[in-house]
Formats: sequence, C-alpha cells, structure tokens
Amino acid sequence: MSSEISSKKFSSKMNETGRRIYELMLELVAIPSVTGSDGGENECARFIHDRLSRWDYFVRNPSDLRFVDAMDDPLGRMSVCALVRAGRPTKNTVILLGHFDVVDAEVCGPLRPWAFDPEEYTRRIGELRLSGEAKADLESGNYLFGRGVSDMKTGLAAGMCLLEEHAARSAEAEWNFMLLCAPDEEGDSVGMRGAISLLARLQEEDGLDFLACINTEPVFESSGPALFYGTVGKIMPVFLCVGRETHVGEYYEGLNSTLVASFLNVSLDGSEDTVERRGARILQPWSCLRMRDMRTHYTVTLPERTALYYNCLTLEKTPASVLEFMKGKAEKALRAALAHVGREDWTPRVLTVEELLNRAAAALAGSPGGSISSRDSAALQGLRERLFQEIPLSASDARERGIEFLSGALDLAGEKGPLVVVGFVPPFYPPRSNGSRNPHERAVREAAAVIRGELEGLGFALKEVEIFQGITDLSYTGFEGRVEDLAPLAANFPLWGRGYGLPLEDLQKIDIPPVILGPIGRDAHKITERVELNYSFNVLPSILRTFISSIVRCHDPKGGNSAS
Repeated sequence: MSSEISSKKFSSKMNETGRRIYELMLELVAIPSVTGSDGGENECARFIHDRLSRWDYFVRNPSDLRFVDAMDDPLGRMSVCALVRAGRPTKNTVILLGHFDVVDAEVCGPLRPWAFDPEEYTRRIGELRLSGEAKADLESGNYLFGRGVSDMKTGLAAGMCLLEEHAARSAEAEWNFMLLCAPDEEGDSVGMRGAISLLARLQEEDGLDFLACINTEPVFESSGPALFYGTVGKIMPVFLCVGRETHVGEYYEGLNSTLVASFLNVSLDGSEDTVERRGARILQPWSCLRMRDMRTHYTVTLPERTALYYNCLTLEKTPASVLEFMKGKAEKALRAALAHVGREDWTPRVLTVEELLNRAAAALAGSPGGSISSRDSAALQGLRERLFQEIPLSASDARERGIEFLSGALDLAGEKGPLVVVGFVPPFYPPRSNGSRNPHERAVREAAAVIRGELEGLGFALKEVEIFQGITDLSYTGFEGRVEDLAPLAANFPLWGRGYGLPLEDLQKIDIPPVILGPIGRDAHKITERVELNYSFNVLPSILRTFISSIVRCHDPKGGNSAS
C-alpha cells in the first residue's frame, strides 16, 4: 500500500491554490525549525522574509516588510511582519497569524531521518504499527504525515499564499492585510511577545484598526472544520518548599522538604479544587510539570528545599486570586507534613515572592527581619541585580532560573523552614474571548455565519467553539482584565523584566478579536502528526478569503474605505 503513494497522488486532486500552498508547505517543512534549536527558527524566518521580499509590492514598499526582534531571547530569534496596504487609504486591517517553530522529531523513532520530508515520511510510516485511526487515514490517501505538516506549516503556507494574492491586487484592495509569522510558540512565545509593541505602535502611529487576528493553527476535530472564538489563558504557579535539614539518623529533628511537596502535590495535581468553570466550559485541572529537590549530589541529609510548578489554565482567574489560592494550599500542606512527623509545635509560614524579596533586601541593607517599603526601592533593585548575576549558568531554562533566583533570595534573607514560598514562573498567557462586546467582535461572529453557510453548501458542517483549550499566541492580542490585576503577577515573578516579561502598557492598548480557523490536523507533536488534504488545501483558502472579506464588510458595510 505505502509503495503506491507518490507526490503526484498527494497533489493531483488539488486546485491551483491548493497546489501552491502544498508546494510552499513542503519547502517550509524542509527547514527543521525546532523550537529553541541552534539557528533553525531564524533560518525559517529568513526564508519567509526572502520569499516575500521578491514580491513587487515589497520591492516598492520595503518598509512594510520587517524582522521583529523576539522579547527577552538569548537566541536572538526574529518574527517576520508583512503588511500589505490597500491602494485607497483605510485603517481597516486584518491579521493572519502563524508560528514557524515545530517540536522536535525525537518521538519519530526510526522515521526521524525523514521527519522533515513529508512525502517520504508518509511513504514509510505504513511500515510501522499504527493505531486504527492513523492507519485508516493513511490508507485513505487524504492525509500527509510529518513533523510540522499540521502544526503549523500548512496554515502558515496558506497565509503566505493569500497575502501574495492580496499584494498582487493591492491597488484595488479595500483593506490592509498583515501576516505575522512568529518563532517559539511551542516554548515561551518570545516571538509574539516581541510583536506586541509593534502592533501597538502601528495602531497609534499609522492609525491601523485591527479588526481581527486569525490564527491558522490546525483544528483537531474529527467531524470536520472548526472555528474557535477565543483562547484559554495560562499561568505557572511555583512553590519552593523549605524544610529543615538533618541527618537521616536523626529524622525527627528536621523536616523533609519533599514531604511538604508531596502533600502539596496530592492536594493540587488533578484536583477538582483547581478546575475553573464558566458556564458550560470546564478547564483542565492543574498538573505538576516539574518537582525536584535542589541538591546537586547524593547525601544522607534530608533535602532542605524542593521546588515544584504547575500548569494552570484560566478563563477569569487573576494572578491575585491564584496567589491567594496558592497561599491557602501551601499552609495546609505544611500543617499536614508537620502533623505527619509529630511536629505541630513548629510554626508553618508562607511567603510570597514579593515578601521574600523585601526581607532579603532588608537583610542586605542591614536590617535583618525587616522589610523594604517600596518594591521599586534602590535596595530591592540592587538585590534583583545581584540574584540575576548569581544564577548558575547551567540553569538555562527560564523556570529553573526562576527557582534558582528564589533559592538565592532565601540564602540572603536567612529564612529557614518550615516555609513555602509562592509565586510564578514563565510563561504567562492572558485568556482571550469573544463576548460580542464591541463592533469588532460582533463582526467576527457575523462573518462566521457567512462561512458557515458557504461550508454547508460544500457539504461541510462548521463547528463553532468559544474557547480553544490549547495555548496559542492569540493570548497576546490584548488584555481583558484590569490594570491592577497584573500587579501581583509582576511583583511575584522572579524573572520579571530580566529574562521574562510583557510590555504591559502596550498589551493593554490593543484589543484584537482572536480567531482560530485553520486546516484539519491530527496528532500534533506525535509520530503520527498529519494534515488532511482535501479541506485543508482545496477548501480552506476560499473560506479564509470569504471570512476576511466578510469581517471587513460586516464592520464597514460601505466596503472598508474608512480613511485613517
């Protein structure tokens, strides 16, 4: 069966636009732009920039095509922003968003050498034992397998081809079209975070009105195409559990920090207490993504410090409310651990990161046990600089750097257990939704009704979902909360402003309705990652065209000629 698969078979039933997208997708996939790899992501950024720079529009308007530096990125990665302006002045602008990084191909096992050659990968994958669904998809001839074909270089190729069409007729166009291609979506979103200020600047200085941001991420719906109106938020709670060191031969003279962490994890991981609900929407519970004691070598001393952090999805919870929840859980875990070893006479304490840093700064200023009144004081800034410099070079991961930062602050403050420090580590993604609160959001919903009808005429049923429960760069298209909601985040985030951060003022200036409308895919990040061919290449481009033009028309029935 697999020997019959050929390049001609993949594209023979595609229309002209579909074939162009398919060929471009193969070129993009051939670049192994693995998240955090040495140069792979920038190689892909340069490929996209070079391809676009040869178009007549950008030859005439080179300033509308630019690299955008990623934020807080030691790898020096870049996004690509391409803006095609309408021939007649208008502020109406629609963004297509995509990421060009992919997860690594380690899980591809014996097929790793061909992971970035989708046609060969698809020819060979039939030699493996596949699940029933994957086997059926392969035998159908309507799926292409390989790393990045679904997540998300098909959607990225579609965006580039649609932008090219728009650029070719820009003189007659009645709206502006922006393509934003970012690295690191699978990591800490350094690309999209770096683009926030550019969007705010184009809005303020060029007068652009961003009607929607459409992410062409794949949709994983077995029943057919889907559209998502929003994206879930994410915050990463961190706990640094501090016990009391002692020789294992004198166990009850100390407190094992791993015991405290264990009680804490039992109360949090997968717990109903951590599930956020809003109406019929139920998010996934907290999950522990890392738990480790902080010793570097074997010893028969009870571990004094153990750190753990969690994946926490949000819709309405704020950093302040999450922090209060963490403090309560940390105190209960401490008391449970102390009761377990019969040391209820010891007093458990919980400190926020902000409180710990204030105590450490006071200790450095010669006032141990005191505090610093303002977190912007020179003493506190000096403390942060010192702690940043003392983080071990081996702590390359942003979360590990944050934990080492907190451990150093404990040393300087002279704080001892039983104690738990609570705060946050990267990344932070604000939730985004569409509540029909303004004309832009209502226009998106009206445009969805238009494509729903078009798809029904083609034999497809569009599934509309309010919130996509995966993390996406769409979180950075605005902030729905209050300014004061973010203050506890920055104050209790060890790396804030030095290795991780958000341009908060610029994020609050933009408010762009987010949408996910992309190809149909399956098994992202797995050995059987694949993209469906018929809808994704033949139908989706037309649906995107209709959706975009309908957004503009619904927002401005006269056709989008609103001068800036």
